Amino acid sequence: MPGATRERCDREGGDVSKRPKTAGSFLSRLRRPVGRLRDMPIWSKLGLIMIVPTIATVVVGTSGLVDNLETLNNANRSGDLANLVGYSGDLVNSLQDERTSAVLLLGASGDQAKAQYQEAYNRVNIRVDQDKVPYLQQRGEVDGLPSSLEGLLDGIDQNLKDLPGTRSQVFNGKLKIIDAMQAYEGLINDLLSIRDSATHLAGDNDLSDRMRAAAAVAREKEYLSVRRVVVHRALIQRELTPILRTDYIASGTGQQQALQSFKAVASLDESDLHDQTVAGGDRREAQNYTGWLDGNTNGSMANAPFGPDQWDAAMVASAKLIRTVEAKLDGNVVKQADALRSDVQRTVFLQTGLLLGMLLLAILFAYLVARSMARSLRDLRQGALSIAQYGLPQAVARLRDPQFSSQLSPVQAANQIAEPLPVRSKDEFGQVTEAFNAVHLEAVRTAAEQAALRASVATMFVNLARRSQILVDRLIGHLDRLERGEEDPDRLAELFQLDHLATRMRRNDENLLVLAGADSTRVQREPAALIDVLRAAQSEVEHYTRIEFGVIDRDIEVAAHAVNDLVHLVAELFDNATAFSPPDSQVMVEARRVGDRANLYVEDRGIGISAEQLHDLNDRLASPPQVDVAVSRMMGLVVVARLASRHGVKVELRPGTDRGTVADVTLPTTVLVPRALSGRFQQPGALPAPPASLTSSQPGGAPRPWVPSRPSATTRRHRRPPSGRGTRATR
Repeated sequence: MPGATRERCDREGGDVSKRPKTAGSFLSRLRRPVGRLRDMPIWSKLGLIMIVPTIATVVVGTSGLVDNLETLNNANRSGDLANLVGYSGDLVNSLQDERTSAVLLLGASGDQAKAQYQEAYNRVNIRVDQDKVPYLQQRGEVDGLPSSLEGLLDGIDQNLKDLPGTRSQVFNGKLKIIDAMQAYEGLINDLLSIRDSATHLAGDNDLSDRMRAAAAVAREKEYLSVRRVVVHRALIQRELTPILRTDYIASGTGQQQALQSFKAVASLDESDLHDQTVAGGDRREAQNYTGWLDGNTNGSMANAPFGPDQWDAAMVASAKLIRTVEAKLDGNVVKQADALRSDVQRTVFLQTGLLLGMLLLAILFAYLVARSMARSLRDLRQGALSIAQYGLPQAVARLRDPQFSSQLSPVQAANQIAEPLPVRSKDEFGQVTEAFNAVHLEAVRTAAEQAALRASVATMFVNLARRSQILVDRLIGHLDRLERGEEDPDRLAELFQLDHLATRMRRNDENLLVLAGADSTRVQREPAALIDVLRAAQSEVEHYTRIEFGVIDRDIEVAAHAVNDLVHLVAELFDNATAFSPPDSQVMVEARRVGDRANLYVEDRGIGISAEQLHDLNDRLASPPQVDVAVSRMMGLVVVARLASRHGVKVELRPGTDRGTVADVTLPTTVLVPRALSGRFQQPGALPAPPASLTSSQPGGAPRPWVPSRPSATTRRHRRPPSGRGTRATR
């Protein structure tokens, strides 16, 4: 219960936590020196860290830094487009002249006229190529445009690449006038469409209006250029046909609409500039010609008061006036876009500087507060890691000592071995340190309770096992007396079965003693030959008849202190080997002396074990696991691992040659009688014919396999019965 925990911690080392600081003390704490920052609550420290960045964010956010950055991008794009539009105006003006020259060249009759128009056409071509260079350079610098505008510019680039082919056809007279006009009009209209798209990307309303005004003037000049070409075609055909009259009227209407569009968006200065520039004597001559054309109802051009040269001169003069206004407006747009870009850049730089200054100030204050927090956090972290990595494992290790845990109660043991962290401040870090100390103390106390509980369970196992051992030993003694007095072979065989079953029950009791950490009550006083140990182990398994001994070196003897444990260990291997192999198969056993050590091999003919499970089982054999519920499912493995660890014996499982599993047991020198002393406690008997060996054939010069002619003390103590099944003390 939380209340009980708090009362216990109060008795054992102080309060778990302090009362939270009141809000009234917060302002007074701010007036204290910076050195007292560590005593301030954590939220106050976080507030000091966040207050300056918050103010900076508010100031910069309200000034529209993000919007101005977007405006800057739009201004840069608008400036680039304004320059591109200006270069496109020069290119369009030259292309309009080239279109007119192409129409005159294709409609010329007579060699002298053709030569004259060819020369004029070549001059215009050169001018177009010159105006194309700056346009293409500016085109390469424009990026970040919408896909529709990018597609338009790509189309213009392709048309400019196709322009030399069109010129060649015009020069050679292989192109009709209408086809030439369409080719040039498509390129010119695409270039004029750049202006319309640029007005939507200006990013500034006033700049957009200026671009619309310039675009309207450009359209006005284009309609004038189209009228110029239409009348030239009429002069070539000597008749203003209905189709040409329709085109003539449409050009005039378009020119008037473009002028109205200009008036709608133009400023007063721009409107005055247009009116003052486009008026004049040059304009009057063109108006006289168009007035005659408007009154010509029969369409005949035979009585026209002007010829091609006069008409073209009047149209060129009018176009120059409009081009003057267009160039002026384009220049103003470029200047306005550059000014807008400069203003936005200046605003962005100012706001960026303000932001940096505020951030530097925030960093300064945050550093002072964070330094105090970091120091407390570092101390708490290092202390917690020290307890987790060293203090707590060492405390648990001490609690595993039965003498220590039996002398003190869990609370006393926890107070004695639990080392609390020092509390250096009164803020939340100090409170967390106190809470951590309480958790540490409770963990050690719980570990002490668990250690005491495990000791009690182990003692219970030992008591139960020893009581069962006494009963089983009495049962075995009674069976011995019955066997000695029994002459009926059938009853004697049944008594042997009961005797063997009692022996297995005794081994199960010994398993409980091993799991509880107690030694066996049986003590061997003399060394025993390894073959006797193997026979004794054979006598403790159920299917003893399936165990066959191969080559057993006769000079291997087991030290007295390890005989009983080794018999127990090998019996577990035999039992598992017979249990997990077919009932009609044999379990092969072989032992060899290798230097000062000896190797014992137990091989079954079972289905084998997967590599992953084999690796896991070998890990458990190398490091005996703690006793838990899983021990009941693999008691043999835990017993083998503990017995092997007790005497330094290495047990490893590996796949068999064909199938099954081999248990490789390495006996160190600590459990063997030295070679010079072996044979003093046994008498060699007849050599049996060796069965199939588990390992390679015995090398020349090695001792021959042997079986003792009489049972040793080991085989007398461990009943000679049947054997069992299996190799793995794991299953």
